[in-house]
Amino acid sequence: MNAFTSLVAAALPSEAFDAATAQFHAWRGKNLDIFSRTEAAVTETLLALRSVGRRGEVVKMPHLVGQRYAALDAAIGPIGPFAAEGKKAIAALTEFDAHTRIRTMLCHGVGDILLDRHGRWTVLLRNLSLSVDQAERDSLLLSQDEADLLQAAIARASQVLCSHLGHLRTNLVSAKS
Repeated sequence: MNAFTSLVAAALPSEAFDAATAQFHAWRGKNLDIFSRTEAAVTETLLALRSVGRRGEVVKMPHLVGQRYAALDAAIGPIGPFAAEGKKAIAALTEFDAHTRIRTMLCHGVGDILLDRHGRWTVLLRNLSLSVDQAERDSLLLSQDEADLLQAAIARASQVLCSHLGHLRTNLVSAKS
């Protein structure tokens, strides 16, 4: 018998997948917005610190975002020139820094979306980076429920950090007046 059987399965309806993909991209975009607003607050704070006389002269103003977080940490950390003013903000900065890997995956990770039978998504994000001429591969698997909890944690940490940095900038301006 020479019967040929198709090995290609019929495609599933795309509506559920399209909806899940849109939900994931909305989630990703919301998180990128949170990170962008936090990065702006960090940069504004570095500018404010830099404008404070002799102490501000040592504050670095790097181009890359990760280096800006490190520069802020150095400026308001325990041995930094603004350690006294930055006591509350340094704890919030440390807490927010725990989400750095997530930021990298959201910005640079390539995602594959999987659906369960109820249309809830799970995403596999993969990132390939280079470090000292070596490939580094990283991945992150998140269910929709885990992603929602993670977003709430990132938003909360961002709000606390931005609030403390805002108070720090206000206090610096008041002290200069």
